[in-house]
Amino acid sequence: MPFIIGENVGPYRLIEKLGKGGMATVFKAYHPSLDRYVAIKALHPAFMEHPGFIDRFEREAKVVAKLEHPNIVPIHDFSEHEDRPYLVLKYVRGETLKARLEKSKLTYKESRHVFRVISSALAYAHQEGVLHRDVKPSNVLIEKGGQIYLADFGLARIAETSQTTLSGQMMMGTPHYISPEQAKGLGDLDSGTDIYSLGVMMYELLVGEVPFQADTPFSVIHDHIYSPLPLPIEMNPDLTEDIQKAILKALAKKREDRYESIPAMMSTFLRAFDSLIKEHPENGEAPTLMLKPDRRKTTVQQVKGTEEIPDPDALPVTAVKEKTRVRGIPGWIWWFALPSLVLFCLGSMVISNALQPPGPGLISPATLTQEAKLISNPALGEIQSINQRIQENPDDPFLRFELGVAYLDLNRPQPARDAFQKAYQLAEGDTGVILNFGDLLADIGKWTYAAYSYLKADQIGSPLSPEEMKNKISEALYYAADEELSLEILSNPELNLDPSLRHILEARKAFLTGRNEVAERLVNQVLQERPDLYEAYLIKSDILVAMGSFEEAKDILLELEQIPDLPVWIQEEIRFQAE
Repeated sequence: MPFIIGENVGPYRLIEKLGKGGMATVFKAYHPSLDRYVAIKALHPAFMEHPGFIDRFEREAKVVAKLEHPNIVPIHDFSEHEDRPYLVLKYVRGETLKARLEKSKLTYKESRHVFRVISSALAYAHQEGVLHRDVKPSNVLIEKGGQIYLADFGLARIAETSQTTLSGQMMMGTPHYISPEQAKGLGDLDSGTDIYSLGVMMYELLVGEVPFQADTPFSVIHDHIYSPLPLPIEMNPDLTEDIQKAILKALAKKREDRYESIPAMMSTFLRAFDSLIKEHPENGEAPTLMLKPDRRKTTVQQVKGTEEIPDPDALPVTAVKEKTRVRGIPGWIWWFALPSLVLFCLGSMVISNALQPPGPGLISPATLTQEAKLISNPALGEIQSINQRIQENPDDPFLRFELGVAYLDLNRPQPARDAFQKAYQLAEGDTGVILNFGDLLADIGKWTYAAYSYLKADQIGSPLSPEEMKNKISEALYYAADEELSLEILSNPELNLDPSLRHILEARKAFLTGRNEVAERLVNQVLQERPDLYEAYLIKSDILVAMGSFEEAKDILLELEQIPDLPVWIQEEIRFQAE
């Protein structure tokens, strides 16, 4: 029955134990046929006490495995090993939100981002008929690159219906986030229980502690059911009335007094967050590691999925390059732009289609199904808000920029390109604004347009030093290779892209698509012409690894490490490749 490091569990070889929670023990494992690491979540043996558990486990696992959302940890497989059921999940390498909070409090901007991501995941799951039932910081995973996931869908339901001693222990183990109806043991739960738990988590992020604390779990549960909520503003006077009212509604004792749905909660909370960040811009400016997307997603899919144990290898925030603030941008622009630019809009093909109606030949049942899903997209209100603000302020470049980001998130390249072009046109001559566009796009992993912004700023005349601009452009071009239209967009003649930089982009694209010979030829040409383009050595190392020349690749990285004043992003890549 025990899972032993080094043994095979089905097709998976156990590598190490990552952590142990109330319901399961988590292992890192290797899946040789797909050449990737996975997380094995072995459920507690006590679940087997109930005779119908295996059937219920398989039924719930199949339901949860159908959830396909970028912020939900996907289930790859499930089975049994020596009569002990287990789940196979994406291996998320990073830390939990709980571990992150133990280091420091989040900024309001970070809290808004966490809320938007988690509420989006919950809205999607509820639409698919799945409740989470155990929303809490230890079930929120933050990948090293910044991607955020909600984990453990379905496990709380399995525990609550298993009628074992474990089901009671599980509930007692996380009393600080439990809804009153869940604490009472009521059946027929709905989205209100996740709304309440998410509300508790937002209370904790904004106030610095959970609303109810006591010496015993039973006392905490009693408070959730009967005690009045400590007012958020009394705990943190910086909070606004709007954010307090949003929290109070989410944490109403009676289900009917809470938000009707997660999308309704999202709309109110996001508006309240924007007002809060505008009032306290000093609490929402600096992006941290947690908000940076994973720039290496095409070359690796290894991530650590532990419930409560932070990754000891996680890079400290100080190891990440601090984005340079551009001088000369008026303060009011920062106050306005930063809150709005964090709107990672998930939806609105409906609006974009209204702007660009498809021809009759494009209308199909699949198209209609896709459109129908988007109509209920919780981000629709945000997209509508952007368009309304554009109508009111048609000459504001930041609003066009925000719309471009929204279209990129929807994978709508042409309207995104149009929005960005209009933003650049409106900001023409203001290098600081265009440079700021590049930094913000880099922070959210939109590397093609980050590179476009840096190249335009460099052409106009950047206030940064030539070395700083070179590093920004090189980093953006390196990661832009992963994006489909990067070569087409960055080949625009008006950018006058240096031929060696173009070869870097082409070489990495060739490598990422398996054309190693083409990539090697281009890289060798760059190294002859521009040995100062250190990213060429990174690509060369990747190519050698792909060809099986591991020692030669290692030597290149070791030589690269010896270069003085090596850009931070290249240092990060070296550490990553060395792993």
